[in-house]
Amino acid sequence: MRQLIIIFSFILLSSYQLMTAQDLIVNKLEFSKKYENERAPFIQDSLLLFSSDKNVSAFSKELDQNGNKLFNLMMVHQREDSSWTKVKQYLPSYFSGLDIKSICSLPDSNEVYFTELQVQDRKQSSYGIKMAKKKGDKYRSARRSPFNSRRYNTAHPSISPDGKYLFFISDLAGGYGQTDIYVSVRTGTEWGPAQNIGSKVNTTGMEVFPFYHESGKLYFASDSLGGQGGYDIFYTYRTDDGWAQPVAMEEGINTPANEFSCYIDPSEQHGYFASDRYGDDDLFEFTYSFPTFGPGTKQKENTYTYRFYDRMNGKGDGPLKYRWFFGDGNTAEGDTVIHQFKQPDTYHVQSVLVDTIDNVELFVLNDFYQDVKKKIQVYINMPDEVKLGELQTLDALESNLGDFEPNGFYWELPDGTKQKGETIQYIFRTKGKHIVKCGTICKNDRNKKMCTYKEINVIE
Repeated sequence: MRQLIIIFSFILLSSYQLMTAQDLIVNKLEFSKKYENERAPFIQDSLLLFSSDKNVSAFSKELDQNGNKLFNLMMVHQREDSSWTKVKQYLPSYFSGLDIKSICSLPDSNEVYFTELQVQDRKQSSYGIKMAKKKGDKYRSARRSPFNSRRYNTAHPSISPDGKYLFFISDLAGGYGQTDIYVSVRTGTEWGPAQNIGSKVNTTGMEVFPFYHESGKLYFASDSLGGQGGYDIFYTYRTDDGWAQPVAMEEGINTPANEFSCYIDPSEQHGYFASDRYGDDDLFEFTYSFPTFGPGTKQKENTYTYRFYDRMNGKGDGPLKYRWFFGDGNTAEGDTVIHQFKQPDTYHVQSVLVDTIDNVELFVLNDFYQDVKKKIQVYINMPDEVKLGELQTLDALESNLGDFEPNGFYWELPDGTKQKGETIQYIFRTKGKHIVKCGTICKNDRNKKMCTYKEINVIE
């Protein structure tokens, strides 16, 4: 039976220079060794867990029927000085010890899901997902997920923090490509049927290693979405019309080599991923370096409202009146008028002295072009009032920065997390009044900054 290519190995490519963007730092983890492959990082109980083909026996090598080294789950802890402890095998009681490929758990670690070899003999082998639940201080024996089969593979589980959704990959028949991402929704204590998440995400190639983030983003790797080459890491999120068009992560994380299997921390400012840019599958750490902003300026709404008056300082007396033409199809009468335009543009404005008895335009008093512009500011585009627990889209697309050339947009959110991007997603988890802040720095001078804040009311 065909094996999942991603489960065994990637094509080894030439080494690539580590790329670091101005606000992105990427480092290979010091314990990733040459001739050993590490992948599928996950943080559980302050431990960094990952799958590795490192030989754990001093007397023998564990090989599958094709001669490939089997994978074990390993663990390591980062000390306060940022150094790492010695890598050790992670072998809880619920593991059978047969080729562990990946693991995930709920935030409280009361439920654990992992990929494990199901069947191995001279004819065939397949991978499946197992799950173990904690009772008291101990885990019960792991049991097979309802999605497993000896006829196809299921692997790479990722459970949502609320325990409602389980994402995984499979090569079962009827998909869009070689491996697709599926999701199951839990009702009560039972998982529902596997649902393919659709062709917006799944391609004719391979989508692998989904990771569902608490922000609502689904991270995954794909070899067929047009990235930089090989497998690249993307993310998507749910919209009213289904899953959004996937977005590739930045250069430096993605390279012409293969990047796959990531863990992103709650702030989305730090995480881990695997890459074979140096030949073997190694683990890398990334950190976004965010600029600091002051309190910012309260956002001003773009009303496009202007006051017009007679430049000739004349007055319309008796039957003689001023009639204003605003260039947008609207008119008004009076020597001083206030008009609100609907949108930014350049409008041809005139004021004409009119004999209202005969309704005759006598002559033009004022004739000029009015530039109607957005206020110069970072503009936070989102509703003033949102519902608790609902995924919101925030963007700075309507910003008018004048001659200021921005180098990215940086968001400071009510729970202390930060995100980068012209468009982001966020879930407000406490009701009441909250401040959202968005700033940008000048591309040519990082000391020049613009920052705006907006107050949001969160209701149940």
